Amino acid sequence: MPDTYAAVRSVLTSAFRVPEDEIRPQRTLGQLDLDSLALTELVLVLHERLGVRISTEDLSRGTTLAQLAGHLDALLADGTSTVAPS
Repeated sequence: MPDTYAAVRSVLTSAFRVPEDEIRPQRTLGQLDLDSLALTELVLVLHERLGVRISTEDLSRGTTLAQLAGHLDALLADGTSTVAPS
């Protein structure tokens, strides 16, 4: 998870301008003030950076950063790198 978590952290600070000191594994996306539009953008940015597809249904404002990193790790370990609705 460390590399994936670092990637999520990087995306949040660069693309969403979330201050570094607000990013902690147990913080939720909602606590970081990401609304539904931002969650959709986050899915797209993570796809570009990590090459994985996650559906917006896999994320909610209640998803913690640790849960997000764990989900991304699972997708990367699976090797298919794609989980999306058809």
